[in-house]
Amino acid sequence: MPLGADDDSPTVVEPRKLVLPKLPSRSRGDDFEDVPTNPGRPPFARPGTSPKLPDLNGETTSPGSPAFTGVAPEVRQNRWHERSAAPRGVLPAEAVLKSLDEALQKAARSKEPMKATREQLKADWLPLLRQVVEQMGGDGLDAYVTQLLSPPGRKAMTPLVDDLSAGMERLNTAPDTPSLLTVARELQAVVARALGEPAPRAISLDLQERELDGRVDVDMLLSIRFASNAELSERRSQAGKTLEDLRQQMRALSGMQPGGLFSGFARVKVEKRVMDAEARRRGGS
Repeated sequence: MPLGADDDSPTVVEPRKLVLPKLPSRSRGDDFEDVPTNPGRPPFARPGTSPKLPDLNGETTSPGSPAFTGVAPEVRQNRWHERSAAPRGVLPAEAVLKSLDEALQKAARSKEPMKATREQLKADWLPLLRQVVEQMGGDGLDAYVTQLLSPPGRKAMTPLVDDLSAGMERLNTAPDTPSLLTVARELQAVVARALGEPAPRAISLDLQERELDGRVDVDMLLSIRFASNAELSERRSQAGKTLEDLRQQMRALSGMQPGGLFSGFARVKVEKRVMDAEARRRGGS
C-alpha cells in the first residue's frame, strides 16, 4: 500500500501492559543473606551467633581511613576489648638509644636554668621511656598498680619500671646541672641494658586495664610515677579543679545526656585517683 493511502482512517493505539518479572517466592524458613547498608560496617548476625569483626592486624572497618601498620604491645589482642589507646608502632632499639642521646646532648648544651633543663629533658625522654617499658616492661606496671591500690603491693619480677622510677627520683632531686647529667647517663645505661636483653618480657597491662577501667594509658601512668613531688601536687590540684568544672557543666545540662562530658569526667576522676594513691605511696596525703 502506498505511503499515506490510509491517512483518512483514524489510528488506534492500543495501551501496552507493563509486565514485571515474577520474583521467586521464599518461605519463612529460607536462609536470607544479610546485606549491610553501610559497606564500612560488618553485617548483622543471626541470633545466637557472633558478628564478624576485623582482627587487629592492620585491617580497618572504615574503607576511607588508612590501616594501622602494626599493633603496639599496649593494645590488648581482644577484639571485644575497648582499647584505652590507639595502636602505635614500635621504635627499634637503635632509634630509642639515638633519640635518648640526642635529648641528653641538647640538655648538656642548654643555657637555661637547671629546672628548665630538667623539665625539657623529662619531656623529651618520656615518650622514649614509654617505648622501652611497652617493649620489655614485663609485670612492672601491674606490680605498680598493686602498690597504688593495695599497698604495700607486690614486687615486680621484671625490675625495669622500678629501676627507671628510681633513676627518675634521683633526676628530680639533682641539685645542679652536672649532677642532672650524671644521673641521666646512668638512666641511659639502664635503658641500653634492657634493650640488649636476649629474651625481653613484653609489658603486661592486665591490672592497669581491669583495675583502672582502661582509662589511664601507659604515658599517663609513667608521667605520674616519674613526676617530682611538686609536679604531682600541682597536677592533683589541677585535676581537682577540672573535675569541679565538669560537674558544673553536667549540672547545667539538666535532662540532657552529658555524652563526652561524662566520659571526660570519668577519665580525669580515675587519673586523680591514681595521683592521690601515688601521693600516699610517697608518704603524703
